[in-house]
Amino acid sequence: MDTIEGQRTVKATTFREATAEDWEYVTKLGREAIQKNAGRPVIDLLRSQKDVPNHGWQINNYEHSLQCATRALRNGETEEYIVAALLHDLCQDLNPYNHDKLAGDALRYYVSDELHWVVANHQIFQLSFRDHSKFDTKACEKYRGHPYFEAAMRFCEHYDMNCFGKYDYLPLEHFEPMVYRLYEKGVQAFHAKHPY
Repeated sequence: MDTIEGQRTVKATTFREATAEDWEYVTKLGREAIQKNAGRPVIDLLRSQKDVPNHGWQINNYEHSLQCATRALRNGETEEYIVAALLHDLCQDLNPYNHDKLAGDALRYYVSDELHWVVANHQIFQLSFRDHSKFDTKACEKYRGHPYFEAAMRFCEHYDMNCFGKYDYLPLEHFEPMVYRLYEKGVQAFHAKHPY
């Protein structure tokens, strides 16, 4: 994150040493940095995956993410949905066994409850489409009856399981403004609810 050039530092080296004035100052600086950089860390993380291996698929995770977002855009989904499609596998290489939960958390304050839940649980829903594999294709049935069950199935069917081949996807730069707008709006809403 960027910092304000020339800013002073507090004398405290622990939380307990920090004065009320220190807390006011560092909180203000932190909030300014969060607002200024809203969405940039997730774009940087996704961009860092440009050259990851494709693990036998025709494309790698970076290209998969761009393909998912491009399909969502071309199908007329909302900007929020497009960003969720772009970032749903953001944490694939950080923790392949729990990547959906991490990506969901990265989107938690920036998308609807439904989209947050869909992204945070898409890993088990995508198993439904792994025909001819040893995976449990019925694993998501434990969520049957959940209000977002069908939304998760739709997301995986249209914007996940079918995005591993060659496709004329748009570059990341096309989606960056969408991410920044969504994250800036989320940061403002969060700070409005938590004015400390």
